[in-house]
Amino acid sequence: MTETSIHRIDSKSLIAFILVVLLGGSNSVAIRFSNLELAPFWGAFLRLMPAALIYWAIFFGRKMSMPTFKDSAVIAINGFISTGVGFALLYWGLQTVPVSLATVVISTGPLFTLILAVLHRLEKFRLQSLFGGLIAFAGLAIAINAQPGGRELIPGIIALLVGALIGAEGNIIFKIYSVNSNPVIINALSLFAGALFLGIASLFANEAWALPSTSAGWTALAYLIIFGSVLMFYLFVYVLTRWTASAASYSILLFPLTATVFAALLANETVTIPFILGGLIVLVGVWVGAFYTKTGA
Repeated sequence: MTETSIHRIDSKSLIAFILVVLLGGSNSVAIRFSNLELAPFWGAFLRLMPAALIYWAIFFGRKMSMPTFKDSAVIAINGFISTGVGFALLYWGLQTVPVSLATVVISTGPLFTLILAVLHRLEKFRLQSLFGGLIAFAGLAIAINAQPGGRELIPGIIALLVGALIGAEGNIIFKIYSVNSNPVIINALSLFAGALFLGIASLFANEAWALPSTSAGWTALAYLIIFGSVLMFYLFVYVLTRWTASAASYSILLFPLTATVFAALLANETVTIPFILGGLIVLVGVWVGAFYTKTGA
């Protein structure tokens, strides 16, 4: 089984893709504000559970049908592992890693998607993918070194890399089992399962279960629930069901562009020339490894 082309490129899926890029890049900034008041796993739970309940309300309000038992099980298990663990690592890593650097790290997701697609025999191995990966990780080293306290950031960076890997595997599993259910029920099941994992993780981590105490905290949480989860996840699943896994993951490659701008404007992060250089090298490496073809497409 191979997957070599984007299934359908139309105006709706392209607009959805662009919105995913904008929302995904700004999400990391909102998470940093959320982490200022909320414990990481608990903060992620407060984001995903309300979003899941909104999807369930839409599902029952529209009197939609449940997918087959097999599809429901795949979505729920994938959500528990991919969404739950992935978001736990994302929130934990963003406690220390600056937003601009975090999104550069996360942008390696398409490379992981391609590697896993090859291992799962969805796509063919290309030598240029290995070359692109080497370029990307060289750029990542430059970007990390450009940040103050670079070595202290390593645990958070590793968490973000593992989270990107888990997220990539989730996308591949989704494509392998060809889940063709409506994005509403897909997100209702996967977000609810992911929230359950986060709630359990928060309980075992003995985190404080509190609500935001400032307007900035509530604004960040509300944004993450409505725009960063309900809207973005619907749009991403919409794109994923119409494009290949690798093509849909292209949105992750563009997250740093949006995130760096928002981080500078809202989080007062300093963006240095060496960091920009390292970040650009990472993006070039991911593009060469995961997206560039002999036709230049």
